[in-house]
Amino acid sequence: MNALKYRADIDGLRALAVLSVVIYHVSPQSLPGGFLGVDIFFVISGYLISLIVFRDQTAGKFNFADFYARRIRRLFPALAIVLLATMVFGAFALFSDEYQRLGKHASSAIVFLLNFQLMNEAGYFDVASDFKPLLHLWSLSIEEQFYLVWPALLVVLARFRLRISWVIGVLIVGSFTFAIYLASRNPDALYFHPLARFWELLLGAALAFGHHRCGINALPSGLDRSWVRHWLSCAGMVAIVSALLLVNGKAPYPGTLTLIPLLGVVGLIASGSSSVVNRFLALSPIVWIGLISYPLYLWHWPLLSYIRIMESGAPIKAHLWLGAIAAVLLAALTYRFIEQPLRNPRRVRPALVGLGSTMVVLLLASFSVVASDGLPDRPAVRYVKAAEEQIKREPATDESCMSLFPSSVAPIYCRQHNPGRRMIGIIGDSHAHVLFPGFAEQAERAGYGVLLLANSGCPPLMGAVTGKTDSERHECSLAVEKVLSAILGDERIKHVILATRGPIYLTGNGYGPAEADYDYPPIAYGLPVNRTYKKGVDPFADGLFATLRRLSDSGRAVSYFLQVPELGVPPRNCFGRPLTLVLNSSCSVAVNEYRERMRAYRAILTKAQAEFPTMTVLDPEPLLCDTDRCQGVVEKKLMYADDDHLSKEGSRLMATHFLPLLPLRMKLSGRQQG
Repeated sequence: MNALKYRADIDGLRALAVLSVVIYHVSPQSLPGGFLGVDIFFVISGYLISLIVFRDQTAGKFNFADFYARRIRRLFPALAIVLLATMVFGAFALFSDEYQRLGKHASSAIVFLLNFQLMNEAGYFDVASDFKPLLHLWSLSIEEQFYLVWPALLVVLARFRLRISWVIGVLIVGSFTFAIYLASRNPDALYFHPLARFWELLLGAALAFGHHRCGINALPSGLDRSWVRHWLSCAGMVAIVSALLLVNGKAPYPGTLTLIPLLGVVGLIASGSSSVVNRFLALSPIVWIGLISYPLYLWHWPLLSYIRIMESGAPIKAHLWLGAIAAVLLAALTYRFIEQPLRNPRRVRPALVGLGSTMVVLLLASFSVVASDGLPDRPAVRYVKAAEEQIKREPATDESCMSLFPSSVAPIYCRQHNPGRRMIGIIGDSHAHVLFPGFAEQAERAGYGVLLLANSGCPPLMGAVTGKTDSERHECSLAVEKVLSAILGDERIKHVILATRGPIYLTGNGYGPAEADYDYPPIAYGLPVNRTYKKGVDPFADGLFATLRRLSDSGRAVSYFLQVPELGVPPRNCFGRPLTLVLNSSCSVAVNEYRERMRAYRAILTKAQAEFPTMTVLDPEPLLCDTDRCQGVVEKKLMYADDDHLSKEGSRLMATHFLPLLPLRMKLSGRQQG
């Protein structure tokens, strides 16, 4: 067995990985598969760390305390300075809820659990990744979760004299199989789940075990030829570069396609430092990037994220490239003056105590940010404090409504106000939920109560379903039937208002920077009970017509509330962000752009109104738009709680205007009578 020696080409491979990630985060279209750089890091890390553990165990000097002390000295110096800088800058650049979220992410990153935090956030209402300055630290969390269990497992395997190679193989297959399973059942969790990622580190560990047993540059004897090594290194590089150029984020990831570049990484490392591609990777400029790859990875994303945040999600491309250059400079300074001195200090114990204490202080500071709701009294954001209450979402449920479902699970949005003999039912998705406060308030004055039954991202359109997987579509189908059955079974309901989002269901495309990460498919026909799907042209229209027919046949009067204009940016942009690079904050959208996006959706409602002439269509456009633009602020009041949902004031405006237009027998007078 050869001694463990430094290989400059592996640092060159690190450079390739980190530059791929940085380029992708600056300009995804320039390198569509650049995100695979993180997976390349996983293989390299699994190889190098496992090789060290194998060596120390064989020499009888492996010690858990020493192992984790080395990890602390390796990770904490650069991580601490980046966390500190990100938190301090966030105090001047972020709104209170954004700063509170940053505090949650910082605390989770410090204890290496950020991937689980992000997994819990994933879903329909998740914030775009560009607005999460510490998002990239999920990969560090997965690595440390792996190294929490991997050395201990190796110790157990050695003690019981089990065949490590077989165990590694079984674990790789098991982890990879779990990733494939998760892709079909819970794709939102796939990206961040450690068990779906461990196989990538284990690929490196498998190669490390082979090199530990047979020699650091060993190939099977029949293949140990110089031309084979050159061929292997070239094939490995071709596999990596091809994946970086051709793979995109539309396929399940990590998945089968991820094998291509990662096997290429294994081939490159296995070919040895003397092979043709590896000699290129060992060139000094490339190695230098590899040496600063860790702090560069840490710095680049907060810089790019803050640039996008300060420019409301639509930055000038030159600013992003300048941010990438700044990340390289900061990484070089961090490596030279912080990382190197603390990685191999003269006195180890004081360095460990200092690093540990620093992280504890940062943890406590991040907890305080979370506990204080993001420090809303900071001078930087005090000017928007009055609008904060408008931005907060109403509760999803209340006891009065939940009591209507004693033996089953209630819809996600279940609210009841002023229950009595005469009720208005509001059904739909989250856009029905935000209508509730205003309509409940106005209906009470007219002697009516309001019952809200709705589900997030699953409009009550019969025979049409949303979701990424069969199980999600099946749940949506059941949720649709539950809402309609509850409304039709409630004799108090005299009028039903149906409110859903529209264009996003038709195309599967979100709107604006706020929905840059939206990746749900369009609404589809579905009978998820037997997993068969009928073919058709327009599932939204057919589902809407089926629902309207069922409601009309029951004798209820029906209204449909059209989707409000989508802003595409957070509504606090109406008041300007705390820090900006270019004064381009906007919370309005061009009327022509709004109408073009709504065109197909409005056409469906026009047909519906022709088929159901008694249906009232409630169109919010005249209340929010003038001849040129649709505004997020009307009469100095914020109309939106986020980029496409109404605020409380927005709901009040709609209810005040539209409730008198409904065919109800109300005790109203003057302007309210209808």
